[in-house]
Amino acid sequence: MTTAIMTRDFALPSTRTVLNLALGGFAALGFWELFSAVPTAWFAEYPLEPPELVKSLFAHQLGLTISTPAAKLLHFTTGFLLYPLGYYGLTRWVKSFGMPADGWIWGVITYFIALGFFAPLAGQHVLLNDVPRLSVMSLIGHAIYGYLAAYVFEALEARRA
Repeated sequence: MTTAIMTRDFALPSTRTVLNLALGGFAALGFWELFSAVPTAWFAEYPLEPPELVKSLFAHQLGLTISTPAAKLLHFTTGFLLYPLGYYGLTRWVKSFGMPADGWIWGVITYFIALGFFAPLAGQHVLLNDVPRLSVMSLIGHAIYGYLAAYVFEALEARRA
């Protein structure tokens, strides 16, 4: 009896791949910004305000007050670069289920990173369970964000091949 072992290439992504990840991140972040402000505010009665979560996180954990522009910059950098790099690491170095599953899964993971990990560190309820409609809209928004970021990235990578 033999067992097939699948080896993974742990090489860093090329410059072109990082650019494609960032383009996917920018496309998805554009969707997120609109979704978090308009339909979320209509349905949940409040918009999602990730920069406020960033500011609260810095205040609670480090005792620092950061400006709204700095908080927005950190949120945007996370959305267009860090989360897409996480998607790449997950799907290239850990496990890939193929598209569209990879995108949806990554989107849900980003929801749990933001509201299951960072929100409690910022003094908020886990998954914003005190505001259920806001939490549901965040889950929907993060899932679509993950799908869009992955879709654009994978489409750009396929064009290159």
